[in-house]
Amino acid sequence: MKLKIDIEKSIEKGKICPKSWFSYYSDFLMYGFFVTAFLFSIVMDILRDSTHDITPIRIFWISIYIIICSLTFFTIDKMKKLTVLTIKDKTKTKQFIHNLTTDSDWKIQKEEDEIIIYQINPGFSNDRQVTFIIRNGNLYINVTSYGRDITSPIYYFSDKDVLKTIIDKLKENKIVEYDFS
Repeated sequence: MKLKIDIEKSIEKGKICPKSWFSYYSDFLMYGFFVTAFLFSIVMDILRDSTHDITPIRIFWISIYIIICSLTFFTIDKMKKLTVLTIKDKTKTKQFIHNLTTDSDWKIQKEEDEIIIYQINPGFSNDRQVTFIIRNGNLYINVTSYGRDITSPIYYFSDKDVLKTIIDKLKENKIVEYDFS
């Protein structure tokens, strides 16, 4: 997944914001399509019944489905959150990030003065993107997994483990002054 990130807007909102509005809403559109299709099938099932009864089992499944969809949208939004850390030295931080990511699965996707994006292919069907933004004495980090070019909430906890490992290594090597997150 190659996102063109709007650094200013991302820092302002505290979450990853792509430059194009379609990239930002594509995840919600894709999952919204599945929500609409499933609800349509439930409504058609109710209408197919000659009495149009809404039975307790139908209410149960509709409720479960609404809860799952709500959690999916909530998780997608949470996955875009930036973790903010205060750093001591920008040059030392950039060097440490490069040393931190010497694993062969980590490939630089984009590197500019204020942003470094790594693509990780952990060996299964998703791609993981690790974003580092260095600005004004702060380091902003985000880890997000993508499955078929849309945000994959299935890997939320795995992404948080990768983020925690990165933060722990930064703290261990005294790159970070204070943790805001």
